[in-house]
Amino acid sequence: MSSSKISLVLTPHKGIRYAFPQLSIKAGNIDYTDKTAVEDLKAQLVEFGDLLEEHAHIENEFILKPLEARAPGSAEHDEEDHERLYAQQEELIAKLNRILDPAISPEEAQRTGYEFYQELSELHAAHLEHMLEEERVTQTLMWQHFTQEEMLGIHGQIIRNIPPDKMLAWMKYILPALNAAERREMLGGMQAGAPAPFFQQVMVVAENVLPFSDFEKLEDALAQAA
Repeated sequence: MSSSKISLVLTPHKGIRYAFPQLSIKAGNIDYTDKTAVEDLKAQLVEFGDLLEEHAHIENEFILKPLEARAPGSAEHDEEDHERLYAQQEELIAKLNRILDPAISPEEAQRTGYEFYQELSELHAAHLEHMLEEERVTQTLMWQHFTQEEMLGIHGQIIRNIPPDKMLAWMKYILPALNAAERREMLGGMQAGAPAPFFQQVMVVAENVLPFSDFEKLEDALAQAA
């Protein structure tokens, strides 16, 4: 991919690729008879799941819908994937709710927890396959059917339609997943265009999720650009 081309999916996909292993590590090492630990795992899954749902909605509305209008039949595969992935996600939450049932035995909780762990891996694998399809096929179709100016316009629509609370939640996963140049470019744009209080919230997230040396370099770069 040429660096001059705009990717509408690369940044959120990096965040998704970062988040799934965090969930898998936690799902693999907790004691499923510990209700507090399971509640914490569920909260992380629900938060991340909300972001996945929002990401699918954004793609459906602002990428697949206009693409379908110019290349009929091109959106069906991705839209079906979104529905299937959502159903898998809901099954995982239902499994955690069964583990949280006060009547469940310790043995059944551990057994169901291991099933959850395996099915989380299935969802992770399905998302990896889905994202590669979007990056290799859907994004290429967008480049073929839309000009650079149109792609910039779509990108702007996407950013404007992400609520601030969702954007802050995304930053926990996206910022550690980006390389230094991508991070500087993203936050430089926010520094220039977002309200100052919101940008400060983003920087608090950055400080919490980045290694100290990376955050220090980011602060220096943004100060020089200001």
